[in-house]
Amino acid sequence: MLIDKTTSFEYVHGDYRITCLVTGEKWKQNTYIVTHITSSNTIIIDPGNNPEHIIQLILDAGGKVTRILVTHPHHDHVGAVRQVSERFNVTCELHKQDVRLLMHAPMYALSFSNHTIPGVTRFEPFEKLCTHTEEPEVRSIHTPGHTKGSVSYIFSGFVFTGDTLLHKYIGRTDLPGGNAIDILASIETLLHELTDETILFPGHGKPWTVGEAKEWWREAGASPPKYDNFVQL
Repeated sequence: MLIDKTTSFEYVHGDYRITCLVTGEKWKQNTYIVTHITSSNTIIIDPGNNPEHIIQLILDAGGKVTRILVTHPHHDHVGAVRQVSERFNVTCELHKQDVRLLMHAPMYALSFSNHTIPGVTRFEPFEKLCTHTEEPEVRSIHTPGHTKGSVSYIFSGFVFTGDTLLHKYIGRTDLPGGNAIDILASIETLLHELTDETILFPGHGKPWTVGEAKEWWREAGASPPKYDNFVQL
């Protein structure tokens, strides 16, 4: 389904509905809406673009937004944060080591895509994500390398990996805050911690399982390909 140049996909996993919006014509970034079906509590992950569409989808579904989580604040992942945050009166959360990058996101949006995004004024930095008692239950794992503060968000049976680990690619490390050694270590940690059946939802491209990722990781060897062409996936 194509709506205003925004593609939408939906997955159901146990008690959760995961809606993926592919936003932005150039970067094709994945925005995720994670809804606990019973309670309608909703977490938004990386609202990157098309804020009106994100907001309308949540309103149409009767979702109750409890959190906005950012895997990393590159401009294509935070372009809609301010509008969504203001509409639902929810502060966005991100790792403390990426606050400076969040502040610079509007500048990078102009530099990289000649695109204007509003600065984010309501945010809460963390070192380790605070656990809420209500569903959806989520925890964070620090996975630096693509940026200093990149994190993956772990739910029951599925994980959002941002641009750290994509389908048969790893994230770029040549952008501000990137580190080639750190990203390899982060992926090793992530794959070691998760079961093979866990579903990985990346910041760009299609989902896959940890089992599939482990097999690819063994085959890729010491120099896995970096994802730098947003038309490939």
